This record gives sequence, C-alpha cells and structure tokens, in this order.
Amino acid sequence: MTRDLFPERIETSRLVFERMSHDTVDPFELYEFVRRDEWHGETTEHMPWFRLDRLDQVAAFLDRAEQMRADHEGARYLLRTNDEERVIVGTTAYKPEWEQRRAGSDIVLAKRYWGREYGLERASVFIELTFERYDLEAYCTSCAADNEQSRRMIEKCIDRYGGRHEGLVRQHGSAHPNGDVTDQHRFSITREEYESETEDRETIAFEMDW
Repeated sequence: MTRDLFPERIETSRLVFERMSHDTVDPFELYEFVRRDEWHGETTEHMPWFRLDRLDQVAAFLDRAEQMRADHEGARYLLRTNDEERVIVGTTAYKPEWEQRRAGSDIVLAKRYWGREYGLERASVFIELTFERYDLEAYCTSCAADNEQSRRMIEKCIDRYGGRHEGLVRQHGSAHPNGDVTDQHRFSITREEYESETEDRETIAFEMDW
C-alpha cells in the first residue's frame, strides 16, 4: 500500500487530530457540532465559509477534505480532546505549498474552548512537521486585522519558534460570502529561525499514525 504524505492521526498531550473523511468521521456527529449557535456566531465570525447549515453541506465538506488529501494539497483534521470523552473541539488543516517550499494552516475552534491554548498546541505540530518532516523552508500564517483572539495565539506561536510579524497586508484575505476581503496580519518562520530556536530542545514530541 502506498504511504500517504500526511498522517492519518496525530496525538498530542491534549488533542487528537483525526483525518477528515467519510470513513473516519460520522457526518451526523459533525453536523450536530457545527449547527450550534456558537459555531454560527463568534466561532466562525472571521471564517464564515465554515458555517454548514445542512447535512449535504457537511457531506460536501468531507468530500473536499478527501480530495485535498488525494491531490497532495493538504490534510484536514477533526480536532478532539485527548481524553475518555473525545469531544469535538474544532477543525484544522495543514496546507503545504510545495513549489514555494512553505506551508501554512488554518483552525476553527469552538468558542467554548478558547483560552486553553489548543490552537497553540495544534500550530506547534504543523510548524515542526513543516521543517522536520516535509523539508520546507518557511511556515507562514495570517489572521484578519480585527481577529484579536487568533492574533494573540499566533504571536505566542511565532515567538516560540523565533519567527516574526511581517506586517499588515491590505485586501489580502479570502473573500467572504458577502464579497468582503479583509486586511490580514502576516507572520512567518524561516528554517534558519526555527533551527536556531529549537537547537537545544526536543521536537516532534507527539504521536503519529500513517
């Protein structure tokens, strides 16, 4: 069997990343999660394209996740707590840009789980994979100018790995359903910065199944 480019499953001390596909995710469970009022409110305020109103939209979301992985464009995961309950807390994706030799990621975390640094724990996984496994030269990420929650999380992560805030890029975000395009704060970590910052500490301290 051909080995996939991306892990099927990742476990950190507090999170489980499950490959998002029709084989691994119960669409009815995911639908119950994304139809909550909080998901359609502050949780997805800055990423409204993750608002799924119907079961067929959930199925199409899983279709896109499968196709993205099959095309080697990235890997989307369902995030759960790493405990007996295995509660869904959000969704995340790892997105390499092979020709540009860089990678990025996204996350949508239900509001009730904000403030626990789940986003930071998740980002650390993808940053370390970028340099240790995929041999890329930079990790880049961004957030909307008025998304203070995401910006605080990203700043902690960038600082941990020696990266920098590149600045505010105007009219740079993905178009919202209403046509609006947001200004984005852009951050990056280069291989040189990463290696300098992690030289004396353990990396890849998480479990992966391929």
